[in-house]
Amino acid sequence: MLKQKATAKIKARYAFVVVVVLCVVIGYAAYRQIFDREIEKETARHRQNLETVSLSINATLSKYEELPLAIAKDSRIHAALEATATDKTIAQANEYLAEINRILGTDTIYIMNRDGLTLASSNWDQSDSYVGDNYSFRPYFKGAIESGIGKFYGIGVASGKPGYYIACPVFVGGQTLGVITIKIRLSEIQSAIGEFNDYLLVTNEDGIVILSSEASQLYKSTRLLSPEARQKITATRQFYDQPLDAFQFHGTALTIDDDNERQLLNGEAYLVQSVPLGGRGWDIVQISRTREARTFALNGSGAIGFAAGFLMISLLIWYYRRAAHREKLEIFANIETQIQDRTIELTAKIHDLEKAESILKKTRDDAVQAGKLAVLGQMAAGVTHELSQPLSAIQLYAGNTKKLIECGNLPLACENIDSINALVTRAGTILSELKTLYRNDETRVEPIALNTIIQNAVLVMNPFIRKANIRLDIVGLDALVMSSTGKLEQVFINLMSNSVDALALLPDGVIEIRCTRIKDSVVVRYADNGPGITESANDKIFEPFYTTKPSGKGLGLGLAISKFIVDAIGGKIECHNLSTGGLEFIIVLRHADKPT
Repeated sequence: MLKQKATAKIKARYAFVVVVVLCVVIGYAAYRQIFDREIEKETARHRQNLETVSLSINATLSKYEELPLAIAKDSRIHAALEATATDKTIAQANEYLAEINRILGTDTIYIMNRDGLTLASSNWDQSDSYVGDNYSFRPYFKGAIESGIGKFYGIGVASGKPGYYIACPVFVGGQTLGVITIKIRLSEIQSAIGEFNDYLLVTNEDGIVILSSEASQLYKSTRLLSPEARQKITATRQFYDQPLDAFQFHGTALTIDDDNERQLLNGEAYLVQSVPLGGRGWDIVQISRTREARTFALNGSGAIGFAAGFLMISLLIWYYRRAAHREKLEIFANIETQIQDRTIELTAKIHDLEKAESILKKTRDDAVQAGKLAVLGQMAAGVTHELSQPLSAIQLYAGNTKKLIECGNLPLACENIDSINALVTRAGTILSELKTLYRNDETRVEPIALNTIIQNAVLVMNPFIRKANIRLDIVGLDALVMSSTGKLEQVFINLMSNSVDALALLPDGVIEIRCTRIKDSVVVRYADNGPGITESANDKIFEPFYTTKPSGKGLGLGLAISKFIVDAIGGKIECHNLSTGGLEFIIVLRHADKPT
């Protein structure tokens, strides 16, 4: 038997190891499936965003493409390109180009003859003037002469500033006299890219970064440059003296090409994807974190792995229980004779148990009845305590109202009558709540405005507070707390009643109520500057029938009922003496926004 049990334990351990391994495998497979699906969703969403950005950038650049042709039609441009051009015609062309450049907000506008020599420019009067420079080596000049339009991104040879060049030929009488070029600053596009939360960059046809949300990555190469490409860049002086180093992202080399529009980087921590930008051969690339996809996949795979493990463990438990059941059947078959011999004895014991159960049931019923009688006794004391404050307040209001009517002050008398009505309603609510407590109904907890609760309690206690010449200082909080209608008001009434008794003989009594929000809770600090309580009394302050007041001044139920109410609505209440003198109660309530 012992050998069989040892073998069963070994098998159970092996089965547990197999379950763990299977859970890991299933979890990993689920992770891959969920992660790949989330990456597909993010890719589609990012592609839509990138295409929108691409359209915006392309539209910004395209609006300038027709401008060179329009400017080239001006007679001053024609006169400057004629072989008979004079200093005056050149000067007029310079002034015209400067004025147009100012209006359009472009970087530079200039004209070149058929040999690429700059004859007039909008920056003719500046230190980096293009006049006299030859740009026949630039691709935009060749494109304009050969195909009617030239487009090119590069760093200015004279200015050292990057820009986008658009060039068109200047025709007069069917002959090409030269080329007009507009240089556009891309600073606005650069600023817009820099505002994106994700890493965004634009590469040209050779994979060189020409715009980036991270300035340190400008002019880095995102693909391996062929010797022909490097020779072309050098010949056109496209990037001046930039080294064109390989693009590095967080220490990892990144290659972006047309055959690999989407890839994962740094252990799948980043998603890299690109879309074409218009027909220029450029691409716009976005590098975004995959944290949300990985977190979602981890949570999903963890849940699936846990569910699979739970199912397999349940099956193992079922299997071992069936095996144990079969073993028990075998044992029962061997002791069938013994069972028959003990049947009479067991029958007698069952009879005894039934008799004991009947006695226990009667004892339990007697205990329940005794509990009800005890509750009735406490309820009688509670009714007296709960209704004492509202009835006393009504008595004071009624006396004042009579005097006000005799004095002819009817508006203030009406206000007192309204207060009496409110207190009568409050007394009715207290009776209803005590009736509910006696029936042992479930406390209905719902969102209630904290300021309203405090003001209702002040309404009851205000006559006593004013009579005792006590200053009431309340800093409320416009917040909803989880409470039960009429119950939390009784807590504050009990506290104010105790404070009135404690401060009655003090000339400068103060009651302070401070309400603050801390995370998902609302903390109410109720304090007075009375004598406080002893350390021994602090341990028993919330016990029923315990009181520090003189005989006949209280039953010791107020704070016990208050603690019962606060506990019933899911809060906490405690008290301590203040170092400056007085007693402070701290009531922690659930904020209505806190999930249950």
